[in-house]
Amino acid sequence: MKKILLSSCLLVFAQIGMAEDYLLDSSTMAVGTTAGENLVVKEGCLDPSKTSCSEKFQWLTSKSAIKIGNLQVIGQVIGDFEVIVTADFEGAPIGIQLLTADNKGISLQMKDGYSSFKPNEVGEGGDSSYSFLPGWNSGYDFNEIKIIARNGVANVYTNGQVYGNPVNFDPGIVFERVAIEGITADDRISEVKVRGIQTTCATNPTSGNGTVTPVASSQLPTIAPNLNMHIPSLEYQSLGGKMNLWVDLKFTPTDDDKIWWVLDNYGVNP
Repeated sequence: MKKILLSSCLLVFAQIGMAEDYLLDSSTMAVGTTAGENLVVKEGCLDPSKTSCSEKFQWLTSKSAIKIGNLQVIGQVIGDFEVIVTADFEGAPIGIQLLTADNKGISLQMKDGYSSFKPNEVGEGGDSSYSFLPGWNSGYDFNEIKIIARNGVANVYTNGQVYGNPVNFDPGIVFERVAIEGITADDRISEVKVRGIQTTCATNPTSGNGTVTPVASSQLPTIAPNLNMHIPSLEYQSLGGKMNLWVDLKFTPTDDDKIWWVLDNYGVNP
Protein backbone atom coordinates (compact mmCIF):
# COMPACT_ATOMS: atom_id res chain seq x y z
CA MET A 1 0.00 0.00 0.00
CA LYS A 2 1.22 3.53 -0.77
CA LYS A 3 0.75 6.12 1.95
CA ILE A 4 -0.22 9.60 0.87
CA LEU A 5 0.13 12.73 2.98
CA LEU A 6 -2.39 15.42 2.06
CA SER A 7 -2.67 18.80 3.70
CA SER A 8 -6.10 20.34 4.18
CA CYS A 9 -5.64 22.58 1.14
CA LEU A 10 -5.32 19.48 -1.06
CA LEU A 11 -8.57 17.83 -0.03
CA VAL A 12 -10.23 19.18 -3.16
CA PHE A 13 -7.24 19.28 -5.50
CA ALA A 14 -5.48 16.10 -4.43
CA GLN A 15 -2.03 15.14 -5.65
CA ILE A 16 -0.38 11.74 -5.32
CA GLY A 17 3.35 11.09 -5.68
CA MET A 18 4.52 7.87 -7.34
CA ALA A 19 8.14 6.87 -7.92
CA GLU A 20 9.50 6.02 -11.36
CA ASP A 21 12.92 5.34 -12.84
CA TYR A 22 14.80 7.26 -15.52
CA LEU A 23 17.14 5.35 -17.83
CA LEU A 24 19.40 6.64 -20.60
CA ASP A 25 21.26 3.72 -22.19
CA SER A 26 23.55 4.68 -25.08
CA SER A 27 23.77 1.07 -26.28
CA THR A 28 20.09 1.22 -27.29
CA MET A 29 20.47 4.51 -29.21
CA ALA A 30 21.47 4.94 -32.84
CA VAL A 31 24.92 6.36 -33.54
CA GLY A 32 24.55 10.09 -34.17
CA THR A 33 21.55 10.49 -31.84
CA THR A 34 21.78 13.69 -29.81
CA ALA A 35 20.85 14.09 -26.16
CA GLY A 36 21.02 16.79 -23.53
CA GLU A 37 23.17 19.79 -24.42
CA ASN A 38 25.96 19.24 -27.00
CA LEU A 39 25.92 15.44 -26.52
CA VAL A 40 25.90 12.80 -29.26
CA VAL A 41 26.09 9.00 -29.40
CA LYS A 42 29.38 7.73 -30.88
CA GLU A 43 30.82 4.28 -31.45
CA GLY A 44 34.35 2.99 -31.04
CA CYS A 45 36.79 0.66 -29.35
CA LEU A 46 37.23 0.43 -25.59
CA ASP A 47 40.62 2.05 -26.20
CA PRO A 48 39.48 5.21 -28.02
CA SER A 49 42.89 5.65 -29.67
CA LYS A 50 42.25 2.52 -31.74
CA THR A 51 40.17 2.47 -34.92
CA SER A 52 40.01 -1.31 -35.33
CA CYS A 53 38.86 -3.80 -32.68
CA SER A 54 36.88 -7.04 -32.39
CA GLU A 55 34.15 -5.42 -30.30
CA LYS A 56 32.84 -1.88 -30.50
CA PHE A 57 30.85 0.04 -27.92
CA GLN A 58 28.57 3.08 -27.88
CA TRP A 59 28.63 6.05 -25.55
CA LEU A 60 27.48 9.64 -25.16
CA THR A 61 30.15 12.29 -25.48
CA SER A 62 30.53 15.95 -26.42
CA LYS A 63 29.88 16.77 -30.08
CA SER A 64 33.33 18.30 -30.54
CA ALA A 65 36.53 19.27 -28.76
CA ILE A 66 35.31 22.86 -28.37
CA LYS A 67 31.89 22.00 -26.94
CA ILE A 68 31.04 21.18 -23.32
CA GLY A 69 28.17 18.77 -22.87
CA ASN A 70 25.56 18.72 -20.11
CA LEU A 71 22.74 16.32 -19.26
CA GLN A 72 19.71 17.34 -17.22
CA VAL A 73 17.25 14.79 -15.80
CA ILE A 74 14.14 16.78 -14.94
CA GLY A 75 11.84 15.38 -12.27
CA GLN A 76 11.24 15.66 -8.54
CA VAL A 77 13.51 13.45 -6.45
CA ILE A 78 12.32 13.10 -2.86
CA GLY A 79 13.30 10.84 0.03
CA ASP A 80 15.20 7.69 -0.94
CA PHE A 81 16.85 7.79 -4.36
CA GLU A 82 19.74 6.50 -6.46
CA VAL A 83 21.72 8.23 -9.20
CA ILE A 84 23.88 5.80 -11.17
CA VAL A 85 26.31 6.92 -13.88
CA THR A 86 28.44 4.42 -15.82
CA ALA A 87 31.17 6.36 -17.57
CA ASP A 88 34.81 6.85 -18.49
CA PHE A 89 35.54 10.40 -17.34
CA GLU A 90 38.86 11.69 -18.70
CA GLY A 91 38.15 15.42 -18.95
CA ALA A 92 37.92 17.87 -16.05
CA PRO A 93 35.99 19.14 -14.22
CA ILE A 94 32.95 16.87 -13.98
CA GLY A 95 30.01 17.50 -11.69
CA ILE A 96 27.04 15.30 -10.77
CA GLN A 97 24.48 17.33 -8.86
CA LEU A 98 21.01 17.04 -7.36
CA LEU A 99 19.54 20.54 -7.37
CA THR A 100 16.50 22.18 -5.82
CA ALA A 101 14.43 24.87 -7.57
CA ASP A 102 16.77 27.55 -6.15
CA ASN A 103 19.94 25.64 -7.19
CA LYS A 104 20.85 24.40 -3.74
CA GLY A 105 21.59 20.72 -3.38
CA ILE A 106 24.15 17.94 -3.21
CA SER A 107 27.18 17.93 -5.48
CA LEU A 108 29.83 15.37 -6.46
CA GLN A 109 32.78 17.11 -8.12
CA MET A 110 35.84 15.59 -9.81
CA LYS A 111 38.68 17.76 -11.11
CA ASP A 112 42.37 17.02 -11.82
CA GLY A 113 42.66 14.28 -9.19
CA TYR A 114 40.59 16.25 -6.65
CA SER A 115 37.16 15.02 -5.59
CA SER A 116 34.48 16.31 -3.25
CA PHE A 117 30.99 15.30 -2.15
CA LYS A 118 29.29 18.19 -0.38
CA PRO A 119 25.88 19.71 0.36
CA ASN A 120 25.06 23.29 -0.60
CA GLU A 121 22.68 24.75 2.03
CA VAL A 122 20.61 21.55 2.27
CA GLY A 123 22.45 19.64 4.97
CA GLU A 124 25.80 18.88 6.50
CA GLY A 125 28.69 16.45 6.29
CA GLY A 126 30.32 15.21 3.12
CA ASP A 127 34.00 14.91 2.31
CA SER A 128 36.78 15.93 -0.08
CA SER A 129 40.08 14.42 -1.13
CA TYR A 130 43.11 15.25 -3.28
CA SER A 131 42.81 11.90 -5.03
CA PHE A 132 40.57 9.95 -7.37
CA LEU A 133 37.42 8.42 -5.99
CA PRO A 134 38.23 5.15 -4.16
CA GLY A 135 37.90 2.14 -6.42
CA TRP A 136 38.38 4.27 -9.55
CA ASN A 137 39.53 2.42 -12.67
CA SER A 138 42.10 4.49 -14.55
CA GLY A 139 42.94 4.27 -18.21
CA TYR A 140 40.14 3.47 -20.62
CA ASP A 141 37.99 1.41 -18.24
CA PHE A 142 34.48 2.51 -17.36
CA ASN A 143 33.43 3.24 -13.78
CA GLU A 144 30.07 2.92 -12.04
CA ILE A 145 29.42 5.94 -9.83
CA LYS A 146 26.44 5.77 -7.47
CA ILE A 147 24.89 8.41 -5.23
CA ILE A 148 22.54 6.50 -2.94
CA ALA A 149 20.29 8.19 -0.36
CA ARG A 150 18.40 6.40 2.40
CA ASN A 151 16.52 8.18 5.19
CA GLY A 152 18.27 11.49 4.61
CA VAL A 153 21.80 10.04 4.38
CA ALA A 154 23.55 10.12 0.99
CA ASN A 155 26.72 8.18 0.12
CA VAL A 156 28.88 7.93 -2.99
CA TYR A 157 30.12 4.56 -4.25
CA THR A 158 32.62 3.94 -7.05
CA ASN A 159 32.56 0.37 -8.34
CA GLY A 160 31.14 -0.64 -4.96
CA GLN A 161 33.63 1.26 -2.75
CA VAL A 162 32.24 4.00 -0.51
CA TYR A 163 33.67 7.52 -0.62
CA GLY A 164 34.50 9.27 2.67
CA ASN A 165 31.78 10.68 4.92
CA PRO A 166 28.13 10.83 3.89
CA VAL A 167 25.97 13.91 3.38
CA ASN A 168 23.13 14.26 5.87
CA PHE A 169 20.11 16.18 4.59
CA ASP A 170 16.45 16.72 5.36
CA PRO A 171 14.66 13.77 3.68
CA GLY A 172 11.76 16.12 2.90
CA ILE A 173 13.88 18.26 0.55
CA VAL A 174 12.62 18.21 -3.03
CA PHE A 175 15.33 18.04 -5.71
CA GLU A 176 13.93 19.26 -9.03
CA ARG A 177 16.64 17.91 -11.33
CA VAL A 178 19.79 15.85 -11.64
CA ALA A 179 22.58 17.57 -13.60
CA ILE A 180 25.70 15.98 -15.09
CA GLU A 181 27.90 18.85 -16.23
CA GLY A 182 31.31 19.44 -17.81
CA ILE A 183 31.26 16.53 -20.30
CA THR A 184 34.08 16.87 -22.84
CA ALA A 185 34.93 15.03 -26.07
CA ASP A 186 37.31 12.87 -23.98
CA ASP A 187 34.49 11.69 -21.69
CA ARG A 188 32.29 8.68 -22.47
CA ILE A 189 28.96 8.00 -20.75
CA SER A 190 27.49 4.55 -21.23
CA GLU A 191 24.40 4.76 -19.02
CA VAL A 192 22.55 7.07 -16.63
CA LYS A 193 19.88 5.85 -14.19
CA VAL A 194 17.86 7.85 -11.67
CA ARG A 195 15.67 5.84 -9.32
CA GLY A 196 13.04 7.57 -7.19
CA ILE A 197 11.73 10.29 -9.53
CA GLN A 198 8.28 11.33 -8.31
CA THR A 199 5.47 11.74 -10.80
CA THR A 200 2.23 13.43 -9.78
CA CYS A 201 -1.45 12.74 -10.17
CA ALA A 202 -3.70 15.79 -9.97
CA THR A 203 -7.43 16.40 -9.96
CA ASN A 204 -6.86 19.94 -11.19
CA PRO A 205 -4.94 19.54 -14.49
CA THR A 206 -3.46 22.66 -15.99
CA SER A 207 -3.90 23.90 -19.51
CA GLY A 208 -0.99 24.53 -21.85
CA ASN A 209 -0.56 28.11 -20.61
CA GLY A 210 -0.16 26.95 -17.00
CA THR A 211 -3.59 28.02 -15.77
CA VAL A 212 -5.80 25.67 -13.78
CA THR A 213 -8.61 24.01 -15.72
CA PRO A 214 -11.96 24.13 -13.84
CA VAL A 215 -13.19 20.73 -12.62
CA ALA A 216 -16.85 19.73 -13.00
CA SER A 217 -18.68 19.07 -9.73
CA SER A 218 -19.25 15.43 -10.78
CA GLN A 219 -15.48 15.00 -10.95
CA LEU A 220 -14.68 16.52 -7.58
CA PRO A 221 -13.37 14.24 -4.82
CA THR A 222 -15.89 13.15 -2.19
CA ILE A 223 -15.12 12.39 1.45
CA ALA A 224 -17.23 9.90 3.40
CA PRO A 225 -18.08 10.31 7.12
CA ASN A 226 -15.24 7.89 7.92
CA LEU A 227 -12.93 10.24 5.95
CA ASN A 228 -12.35 7.75 3.15
CA MET A 229 -11.96 9.59 -0.14
CA HIS A 230 -13.10 8.85 -3.69
CA ILE A 231 -11.55 10.78 -6.60
CA PRO A 232 -13.56 10.08 -9.78
CA SER A 233 -11.19 11.75 -12.23
CA LEU A 234 -7.48 12.23 -11.73
CA GLU A 235 -4.72 13.03 -14.22
CA TYR A 236 -1.69 10.78 -13.74
CA GLN A 237 1.44 12.35 -15.24
CA SER A 238 4.16 9.71 -15.70
CA LEU A 239 7.41 9.74 -17.66
CA GLY A 240 5.61 7.86 -20.41
CA GLY A 241 2.60 10.16 -20.77
CA LYS A 242 -0.75 10.97 -19.15
CA MET A 243 -3.58 8.72 -17.95
CA ASN A 244 -6.99 9.55 -16.50
CA LEU A 245 -7.68 7.49 -13.38
CA TRP A 246 -10.24 7.06 -10.62
CA VAL A 247 -8.83 6.49 -7.11
CA ASP A 248 -10.14 5.34 -3.73
CA LEU A 249 -8.16 6.43 -0.67
CA LYS A 250 -8.61 4.94 2.80
CA PHE A 251 -8.15 7.24 5.78
CA THR A 252 -5.47 5.93 8.19
CA PRO A 253 -5.15 7.57 11.64
CA THR A 254 -1.62 8.22 12.92
CA ASP A 255 -0.05 9.08 16.27
CA ASP A 256 1.98 12.04 14.96
CA ASP A 257 -0.90 14.45 14.16
CA LYS A 258 -0.54 13.98 10.40
CA ILE A 259 -3.33 13.25 7.97
CA TRP A 260 -2.65 10.07 6.01
CA TRP A 261 -4.57 8.25 3.29
CA VAL A 262 -3.66 4.83 1.91
CA LEU A 263 -4.18 4.02 -1.75
CA ASP A 264 -6.96 1.43 -1.52
CA ASN A 265 -8.04 0.99 -5.14
CA TYR A 266 -7.75 2.63 -8.57
CA GLY A 267 -8.59 2.14 -12.23
CA VAL A 268 -8.41 3.74 -15.66
CA ASN A 269 -11.39 5.85 -16.76
CA PRO A 270 -12.85 5.07 -20.18
